[in-house]
Amino acid sequence: MAKSEKIKGSAITKLFEELVTYKIFLKMNLLNSDFKQLTRITALADRNNELHFIIETPEKFEHAAARTAPWRIRFEFTGRDHIEYGFTTIGGEIQGKRTFVKMPRLVERNQRRKLFRINAPAGTKLCLTQDGIRPELEVINLSIGGSLAALVQTNSDVKGSPLFADNYFLKNAELIFPAEIMRQPIKIRAIQIKRMKMNTETKRYEVALEFYEIDQSEQQELTDLIYRLQRQSLRKRLPLDF
Repeated sequence: MAKSEKIKGSAITKLFEELVTYKIFLKMNLLNSDFKQLTRITALADRNNELHFIIETPEKFEHAAARTAPWRIRFEFTGRDHIEYGFTTIGGEIQGKRTFVKMPRLVERNQRRKLFRINAPAGTKLCLTQDGIRPELEVINLSIGGSLAALVQTNSDVKGSPLFADNYFLKNAELIFPAEIMRQPIKIRAIQIKRMKMNTETKRYEVALEFYEIDQSEQQELTDLIYRLQRQSLRKRLPLDF
């Protein structure tokens, strides 16, 4: 089961200041609508003696918000401590490219149990695309929610690349399996880099990634594949008779 605790008062302000400083992305879901998007908190502001946070107004948000009153927005993010947080707000005000939202009274902090991981089939790759660069990673292990992968490139400058900074987001990734496992790649809308470190034995950089945004149909395909590979692995390890 997940362990959960409530954050209140000045601890919320401190947490939000960290979101601003480190430009951490948040999942934004306008409840009672189909609107979901990634955004960032750009600043904190005092309005009418109440503390608000300011977000970059996402595209099409104003149109979606106009049909929902009052707004109820669910925000979720992964902090620099690699723990998941969530909170819900009511109301707000759009001013051009900025949207003002009142600070929540409570923020939930959830330490979730790690998802089951399997060793990836040999030849499984994760292809990323960012600013014309297409780094390729060799997948080491895999879960429904993320992966550990090794950079195929061994360039000494990779460690300093902003592509692999902690909490950095990459969009439109593809998880590619050997043809005998799955012919079509699984497409992932957004991936978050959790951490990167050198494996002293293999001398390669290994990157821990979270599948931050993935379509339900793609996630179901991944789930089915992981359970299928798990069953195959168990058949190899278990005796035929009990």
